[in-house]
Amino acid sequence: MILSPAHHRLLITRCHVLIRIFLIFIIVILFMIPHHFYFYYNKKTTIFICEFHTFIDHWKIRAWPFLHAILFVSLPSIITCISSVILLHNRCNQKRINKNKLSENARRMKRNSILVLFISIATLFSILPTVILEAFIVHDRLFNHYIFCSIRWKIYRILLNWFLSLSALNYSSKFYIRLIISKIFRRDFIKLIYSISLHKQKNTEQNSAPVDLPITPRNTET
Repeated sequence: MILSPAHHRLLITRCHVLIRIFLIFIIVILFMIPHHFYFYYNKKTTIFICEFHTFIDHWKIRAWPFLHAILFVSLPSIITCISSVILLHNRCNQKRINKNKLSENARRMKRNSILVLFISIATLFSILPTVILEAFIVHDRLFNHYIFCSIRWKIYRILLNWFLSLSALNYSSKFYIRLIISKIFRRDFIKLIYSISLHKQKNTEQNSAPVDLPITPRNTET
């Protein structure tokens, strides 16, 4: 699709895209749901929200963090990075063909390609350490009793907090990067904020306005 978009434009329709997205969504849910039945809630835990059941297959739980790191983190992020590199390469080839004369739209697309590439790399290196640490913690809890060592416990807790903060920073920074880079998004966002403030001001004025009571006519007797 990235290498020859004109060819795939004739093959892919909106209905096909929706069906594929729905199938991928269902497959991911069915693949991830059985993993969560291995846990039960424990309010005394410090790193995990839930604990493992005693009847679980330890080897399945041990394999799950690696599958999660490969299928749901590494592979999508690597594919996104490769796609971003291909898009940026196509933009550079277009500039070379047009002899350094690009339109404003082409320059904007090149800037967006560079931005997508950096965001993809940042997403990969901000999410991958968390799942790698999860694999080590799960392995130690199931196969290594040294997890209850105070020094190792503190190291895991510090690293987990740092990696979760890094992931949160990555997700939150995307909005502000989009707000700074895109003029259209910035204009629409300002319009949204302005319309919300006007709506609140109008509701306040309507609530504070005095209610006029209806005047009932008096019957005069002659």
